[in-house]
Amino acid sequence: MYLVVLSFVIMANEVLAEIVRQNIIFDVVDGIPPSEDESDEIRSFRSQIESDNLLLEYSAEELGFNNVLFEYQSQG
Repeated sequence: MYLVVLSFVIMANEVLAEIVRQNIIFDVVDGIPPSEDESDEIRSFRSQIESDNLLLEYSAEELGFNNVLFEYQSQG
């Protein structure tokens, strides 16, 4: 599982700018729905972190955010 997470994060880093990944993570945590004009890469990244808390947490931590899941899990 760790290798899957790592390969996903590496792919996202190569394709999406850091600020874009940050905005997507915050949108997911805040419950903001995707916009209709998102690129395939953004939709893919969003879908993955929405469906897998480990990917969400790892992606956020890689960008320097800790405990991002606390808010995300408290919404459920």
